Amino acid sequence: MASADRSHSLQAAPEAPEPRDARRRRELIEATIASIARNGLSGTTIAKVAEIANLSAGIVSFYFRTKEALLLATLEHLDREFEDRRLEVLDRAGEDPIRQLEAIIDVNLDPALCDATRVAVWVAFWGESQARESYQKVCGARDVSEEEQLVALFEQIAARGDGAHIDPRALGLAFYHLVSSLPEAALDQGRAFDYEQAKQTCRNFLASVFPAEFSSDAALRIDSPAPAGAVGTASAPLRETLPAWVYRNPEFYELERERIFKRSWLMVGHVSQVPNPGDYMTLDAIGERALVMRGKDGVLRAFHNVCRHRASRVVLGAAGNCAGAIVCPYHGWNYDLDGKLRAVPAEKTFSNLDKDRMGLLELELEQWLGIVFVRFSGSGPSVESMMQEYDDEIRHYRIEEMKPWGQPVSLVENFNWKLFCENDAEGYHVPKGHPGLQRLFGTTYVDCETSAPASRSYATLQTRPSSNWTERSYQNLLPEVAHLPEGLRRAWVYYGFNPTFSMQLTPALVDCYQVLPLGPDRCRIDGFSLAIDDDRPQMHAARYLNQRLTNQVVKEDIDFCYWTDGGLRTSGYPGGVLSELEFGVRAFQDWIRELLPVADRLEAPPEGTVSALNDGMKSGY
Repeated sequence: MASADRSHSLQAAPEAPEPRDARRRRELIEATIASIARNGLSGTTIAKVAEIANLSAGIVSFYFRTKEALLLATLEHLDREFEDRRLEVLDRAGEDPIRQLEAIIDVNLDPALCDATRVAVWVAFWGESQARESYQKVCGARDVSEEEQLVALFEQIAARGDGAHIDPRALGLAFYHLVSSLPEAALDQGRAFDYEQAKQTCRNFLASVFPAEFSSDAALRIDSPAPAGAVGTASAPLRETLPAWVYRNPEFYELERERIFKRSWLMVGHVSQVPNPGDYMTLDAIGERALVMRGKDGVLRAFHNVCRHRASRVVLGAAGNCAGAIVCPYHGWNYDLDGKLRAVPAEKTFSNLDKDRMGLLELELEQWLGIVFVRFSGSGPSVESMMQEYDDEIRHYRIEEMKPWGQPVSLVENFNWKLFCENDAEGYHVPKGHPGLQRLFGTTYVDCETSAPASRSYATLQTRPSSNWTERSYQNLLPEVAHLPEGLRRAWVYYGFNPTFSMQLTPALVDCYQVLPLGPDRCRIDGFSLAIDDDRPQMHAARYLNQRLTNQVVKEDIDFCYWTDGGLRTSGYPGGVLSELEFGVRAFQDWIRELLPVADRLEAPPEGTVSALNDGMKSGY
C-alpha cells in the first residue's frame, strides 16, 4: 500500500475464537504427547492423560472414548502438524531444488516440531511393534512421498551439473534417512540437542555430494535475506509485531495512560492486608493515587487518596491504620472511614462549605478470590467475569485464606512496560532463556490458547532430579498439599489478564504481580507472595527455595527486556515476526491495536498529532 498506515476499512476481520470442543481436543492431545514421552505407549492411560491435562478421566473418554482412539488421534495430529509446516516451507522455497533441500533441512530439524516430546511419540509408534501398523497407516504414504521427493531433487541437481559420477537415487535415500533420524538424538537426556549443529551435518553431507552448489560460500539459505534492492527484501518493514516507535513515543504513552490504564483493573493488594476497621493500603500509579480502606462496618471501599481541600494525600505510606478517622496530615481535614467529611479545622472560615458534598471521591473496587483491584475510570467486564473460565481451578488454592509471605517487591526499571508483558505472554523463550525452569519442567511447559480474555500456562515438575542444588532440593522437599487435586500438586500454573495482572500459582506459594508504566521508557514492577498456613518444616524450606527460583527467573526476564529495549532504539529493527508459539504476544499486541489503532502505523506520526490521528482512526476516518 502507498500509505504507511492501514486503511480502517481494509482491516482484516478478527479471527473467530477457537471452538471449545476443538480447544479441548487439542489440550488432550498435547497432554497425550507429554504422557507418551514420559510413560511410553503402553504406560499411557486415560487416567494419566487426564492428570496431565488437569481434567477428569470422564472428559477424556467423552472426547476420544478409548485409549486407542486417543493415541491414533495424537499421531494424526503430529503428522498433520508436520506436513502442513513442510508444505508451507517448500512453497516459500519455490522451484529451485537447492532452496528446497535447505527448506527440508529446516523443517525436519525445526525445534518446534522436533522437540524431545514429539520425537518420543514418533519413535514410540515406530519402535513398538504393536503400534507400527498404526504408524504405517497414518504416516507411511507421506514417508514414501518424502523419499521420492528427495531422490527427484538429487536427480535435478545432478542433471544440471557434473553429476555423472554419482547415484542420485542412492544418495537421495541416504540423505532422507540422515535428516529424518537426526532428531532422535533429542531423546538423549544426558545432553542438550544442538539443532543448528544437526542442520550443519546435513549441509556438510550435501556439500560432499554437490560441492559447487553447497559449499560454504554458495549455499542459499531459505531464510537468508534477498539481495539488496530486490523486491520484498528482508529489510522491508514487517507488519507482524508492533512498530518500534510505540515503545518510546511520549504521546503514545499518554494515550496508553488515559485509554488503557485508567480504564483497567489495577491490583492493590490482598484482603489479609486490611483485616481491621481503619486498616488501609494504597496504590500510586499512572499519575493517580488510590486508597483502599476497611470501614467500621467491615466493608472495603476505595477512594482517591486526595484531600478535597488542597490535594494532599490523606494517608501516607503503602499501608497503615487510621484509628477511627482519616485525618489529612497537611491541614487536618477529618474524614470518616467511609470517606464522608466529618470535621474541618476553623470551619467557619470557609464560606458556604457543604461537608456532605466534600467527602473523598470513591473509586470502583472489586475483590476477586481475596485479591483487591481498583479502576480509576471507565467501565468494562469485571475481574470475575474475565477469569471465569479458570475460576474452578484457581479456587482449589484457597487464596482468600492466604496471608502475605515475605516482603512485597517493587522494582523500577528503565524499559517500556509492554516489553515485560510480551515476555510474560509466551513460553517460547523458556528452553533457552530460563535453564532452571527447563530443568524443572522439561517439555511440560505449555501456553494454553483460549477464547477467554485471560491467559493460562501450565507446567509440571519433572521426576528426574535436577543437576542444580536449589532445584533438586525443591523437587525433593516440596510436600503434598492435600487440598489441591492431583494434577496441581506438582504443577506451576500462570494466569493473567490485560493490561498487566499476572499470577504464578505453585503448591508452595502464590505470587501476584503487575507492571505499571512510569513513562515511555520507565516502568515499575510490583509484586507480593501469598501462602496458606502450613507449619511443616518441609513447606518452610520449599517456600524459601520457591522464592529463590522465582527471583532468578525474574532477573532473567528483566535482562531480556533490557536486551529488547536496546534493540528497539537502534535502526536495525524495522519490525519482527512471531512464531505460532507466541500467540500470547500476538493477542496482546492486537489488543493494543484495537484500543489504540494508531499503533498500526509503521512510522511515528508527526509530533503533536498522535492523539488526533488515533481518534480519527478509531472513528473510521
